[in-house]
This record gives sequence, structure tokens and C-alpha cells, in this order.
Amino acid sequence: MRYKIFNGSKSAHCCFDATVMDTTKPEIIGGKHYAGRDGQLHYETVCECFNLEDAKLICDALNAAEAST
Repeated sequence: MRYKIFNGSKSAHCCFDATVMDTTKPEIIGGKHYAGRDGQLHYETVCECFNLEDAKLICDALNAAEAST
């Protein structure tokens, strides 16, 4: 799946519960694919959501559109 959900806000805003990321666009810092303190790899942010349910709907729609092309 191209689009995945990161639990929490990548921008460190307390109001967002989830971040939708594009796995074809890794975040590169210092020439390496950036991994957070938890070891999870980071990718370009598509959007941040106030709740996980909205993030799942967006992620599913984006992945369905990607699959249909």
C-alpha cells in the first residue's frame, strides 16, 4: 500500500491523532531515511487528522485510487 497511517501527529500538534503518509516519498535527513525514536520510518505527510477514523477513510480512498490506475 502506498499510503499508510502514522499514529500521532508528525508535526507534534496535540490536536491531531493520526498522520497519513506517502510511502513513495521517504523523508531523508543527513542522507538517510529518517526513523523516529520508535524506529518507525517517516515519509512525506499527505495530511494530519483529528481522529484515526478519518485518517483510515482518507488512506483507504487514496490507496483505492492508486490501485485503480
